[in-house]
Amino acid sequence: MLEITEHFEYYNRGRMAHLAPFKKIEEWEKYFKCALEKKNAKILFNNNPDTHCFQLELHKDQEGECHCQIKSSYYIGLDQIPKLDLDVYIAPKVNTDNSKLDYISMLLEALTEPQNFDHLEGLIQVKFDENWITIPKTEVPLLTPFLLAQFLILVKSLIKKGLKKSYYTRTENLKGRIRGKLLVGPQVKANILKNRVLDNVCQYQEFGLDSEANQFLKYVLSKVNHYLDLMSHQTDIYKNLKELLDYNLGGFLHVSNKSFKQCKYKEVNSFYKGYNLAISIGNQILKMEDYNIALEQEVESEVPHPPFWIDMSKLFELFVFKQLKARFPGEDEVKYHYTVNRQEPDFILNTESGIKAIVDCKYKPRYVKGNPSMEDSRQLSGYTRLNKIYEELGISQNEVIPAYIIYPANLDKIELQNIDLGEESDEFLAQDIPTNNQNSALFSSTSCRVSSTYKLMYLEEIKLPTQCPKPYKT
Repeated sequence: MLEITEHFEYYNRGRMAHLAPFKKIEEWEKYFKCALEKKNAKILFNNNPDTHCFQLELHKDQEGECHCQIKSSYYIGLDQIPKLDLDVYIAPKVNTDNSKLDYISMLLEALTEPQNFDHLEGLIQVKFDENWITIPKTEVPLLTPFLLAQFLILVKSLIKKGLKKSYYTRTENLKGRIRGKLLVGPQVKANILKNRVLDNVCQYQEFGLDSEANQFLKYVLSKVNHYLDLMSHQTDIYKNLKELLDYNLGGFLHVSNKSFKQCKYKEVNSFYKGYNLAISIGNQILKMEDYNIALEQEVESEVPHPPFWIDMSKLFELFVFKQLKARFPGEDEVKYHYTVNRQEPDFILNTESGIKAIVDCKYKPRYVKGNPSMEDSRQLSGYTRLNKIYEELGISQNEVIPAYIIYPANLDKIELQNIDLGEESDEFLAQDIPTNNQNSALFSSTSCRVSSTYKLMYLEEIKLPTQCPKPYKT
């Protein structure tokens, strides 16, 4: 298995000396030898041709030398490389031997902001229908708790809003009365042949909580309780998810128990649209049952795991939105993905404290130090020149709208030579960004740097949660 991280680039030939050296290169010799003709292998996120989770290219030059190019993007996950019998696992860039990115806590924190529920689509892709990949138990990624966290928080939001009541069909053997329609066949078998002349098997419509959708959610919650036992040693994750589970179970006391393999229910009422995503994730959790059973078997050192991908740039964006909303809680102080002329800045700030700015999240290691890239600065500059943005913020056309780039603070220990700077490397290294005064910082606990190249363009870091790695109990 090829194990790399996000933002990884490798070339075994060429002048890219600043890129990270590829470890265990001898294991790739067989793939170099088989590259008699150019081979391109790409793994796409949700089959979108514009989003590459992983890219690999093998070819031979005219002298017969083998060349290999590998590149990863902003996605973490596990998959099999097309055209090659080789698995790939991409871990978070910030992971070390002593700490790992706690993306479960990132999700839990992000989803305490209700508006983030409208932006969960496209966060994760799980390929249950493809061949599962066998991996060591000690290296099991946190896919199951990631799904559980989404499901539990979605169900909690449904309970707080109020579970949907609807008409559902109920069949009951009533004593001394008839309700709805009498079922002749069941009536004969259950009552007539047994001389129960006062009983009637009836089918009728009832209005309440005991619908198929709510029964399914309750059934998945019962499975979640079992899955959490596998993570009881992971104290922080277990505690947070267990509290959510206990809260949710209380909302289904008037819903009957029923077993499901899957649920195909689709909610058309926009007020209850959260049901569709909760049911979708619930179906995914049930599909993970074989995998979780394998985790419990002590005799097995390896377990099958479904291929999956998590969009870390989107998760980082959700996390930052929660932090901004906590900092500026007023109504419409922070607008998420405000669309203007088919352009969508991540956030627009128009706060009561007088901060008016464009904010963009960049989940990139290059912002550990240095100036914004040319591509990112052009994007932000374009946002700050839209007339609609000026009108929204109430700023005079003669002023320049400030722009902020928010990046992860946890990347500060990554060596600069491991960052791909491309053609901008000389400019990037030559510029020194001074630290601005604290009044310019969006978050009181961080410092803010001002670009030495672009006017009123700031760079501010935000710390991501980490935890000590603990394997699943065996």
